[in-house]
Amino acid sequence: SVYKELDFATNFAAAGSGEWKDSGLGEAFEAAVKNPDEINVIDWKPYGPSAGALASFLSTGIKYYGTLIGVFCTQMPPESKPIDSRLVLQDTLTKVYDFFQDFKYDLPPPTQTL
Repeated sequence: SVYKELDFATNFAAAGSGEWKDSGLGEAFEAAVKNPDEINVIDWKPYGPSAGALASFLSTGIKYYGTLIGVFCTQMPPESKPIDSRLVLQDTLTKVYDFFQDFKYDLPPPTQTL
């Protein structure tokens, strides 16, 4: 967590005891565990740790030689909320797909600027 909000150092596993496991970030975590080779999109909804501000999450699994070793999630800020978030997020994901793949497979960073 960059901002160290109320969700910092809490458990997001659905079977865990974390307070925010049913939140958008909890959904993103579970989606990445279930679909680690995909970029998962959790649509906009109020997020408690961010004072109830609307938030959307993107997530993917992190693998090491084919074994899931972690999850990468990022929160989209409220000011980026589009009218049709699915279409805009899909466009965004198309632009950053290579970056996520490079991150997952420890490849050099892309040469283009996002």
